[in-house]
Amino acid sequence: MPGGRLRACGDSVGDRVQMEKLRKLTKRKNPGQKRLHAIFSGFLLLYALLAVGTGVIIFFSYFVLVSLGMIRIPSYEQTRIMQAADAIRTGGQVEEKLLPDTCVYGVYGEDGTWLYGNIPAEQRKEVWRQAGTQETTSLYGSFWQRIEKENGSTAMIRYQVMAKFVSPALREIFPNAELVFLGDFVLIIVILTVCMPRRFGRYVDRRLKVLSETAARVEREDLAFEREHSDIKEIDEVLASLHKMKEALQKSLREQWKLEQKKEQQVRALAHDIRTPLTIIRGNAELLAETEDLREIREWDGEILDNIKDIEEYLVILQETMKGEISLEDGCGQAYFPARPWLEEIKEKAAALGRAGKAEILCRLELPEASSGTGAGEASSCFLAGNRTNVSRAVLNVISNGVDYTPADGKVEIHASIVRPGDDGREWLRITVTDQGPGFSGEDLKRGTERFYQGDGSRGHRHYGMGLYIARTFTEEAGGRLTLSNAETGGAQVRIDLPLYQGAFLKD
Repeated sequence: MPGGRLRACGDSVGDRVQMEKLRKLTKRKNPGQKRLHAIFSGFLLLYALLAVGTGVIIFFSYFVLVSLGMIRIPSYEQTRIMQAADAIRTGGQVEEKLLPDTCVYGVYGEDGTWLYGNIPAEQRKEVWRQAGTQETTSLYGSFWQRIEKENGSTAMIRYQVMAKFVSPALREIFPNAELVFLGDFVLIIVILTVCMPRRFGRYVDRRLKVLSETAARVEREDLAFEREHSDIKEIDEVLASLHKMKEALQKSLREQWKLEQKKEQQVRALAHDIRTPLTIIRGNAELLAETEDLREIREWDGEILDNIKDIEEYLVILQETMKGEISLEDGCGQAYFPARPWLEEIKEKAAALGRAGKAEILCRLELPEASSGTGAGEASSCFLAGNRTNVSRAVLNVISNGVDYTPADGKVEIHASIVRPGDDGREWLRITVTDQGPGFSGEDLKRGTERFYQGDGSRGHRHYGMGLYIARTFTEEAGGRLTLSNAETGGAQVRIDLPLYQGAFLKD
């Protein structure tokens, strides 16, 4: 068993070496590519050449052995008999030295009586009966030469028309020398017939291994590999198709991964942002228990209902997200909306967050009042672009963070104004939120807007690293930017800049 494992391991290593050599060869583009039928034709031609070459070598070897006197040609016995015919006819007793040592002979009297010779006893009568009056006949697979002697007796000499080895030992093993060479030729042809297809199969199989390996990688979604090439055009075309399939699958998987990431981000963002209306509802519910003023009860009850609607809207978005119909950076619902009314809504929700968090909200809006008419006042009003809900979530996340980190009865300042930060004179809406908390650490300023960044805990408030990340994502989605800093008076300061559009510009 151990030996078997070692051999299997060795075979595997050998295969890997062969594959590596082949891969180095096929890494080159168009390395003298050949068609499969041309390769097959080449193997057939090589087979034919080897077969012909084998025949020529065997034929040449036969004649070399004949010329060296090691093999007698087929007509050798008949020629020797014809040469000795006169001596046999006129002489006395037939001597074996006159005949080849491979011949059998017998001498009969005029009445067919056996006189002498070396024909086997069981064949003597049959030989005489079949001979008749003909001089040459074929009997027992041999030829018989009839020679009438002058003394009235008849000599019957058997010979064979075949090549024979001179050596009696070889002749005993191989009676017909020609069959030995013919058998060698047939054996070599059989060997070529078996080996050449196997060689062709191994040649193609080594190249198909690159194909099967590529297909296996695509099947198990191991797509981190380069385009393979083959010196066989048909295989290279299949490899090209697999490479295109790999790229398409890779793109599909990448898009699927991004979609899942976006879906996960949206779910986490919604789970985080739903905390804002819940905080307002909880705060207003607590206030309802502490007051008997009907006007305040109605006001706070209205805020509770508004935030319940927000929760319902978040739940709808969550449902669409789980169906794959919307994502965190989907950009759906893009539109222009007036800045001033939107800021008024932010101001109201910020006040509700402040009441829930026991913090005072100081909100200062330095924007022109939106006109309700259709004249120049409306044309000059300021608009923001983007998904209104998402932009609101971005700003409310920042405000909620400020309230969370501000001590009880502390203050959170919200300042909204129009600025022109660039040299192009373009107007931006800048919303600055400043709290009275411990402020940002150096690491917070660098990484505070990263997803799941939770800082070192020095700010003393537990969070999940989603608020500022969501705020930055939605701000950038609307074409804006978010900046972290610390206020001169202490506390954290978050600035959101959003591009403004004028009503006259939108009409154009």
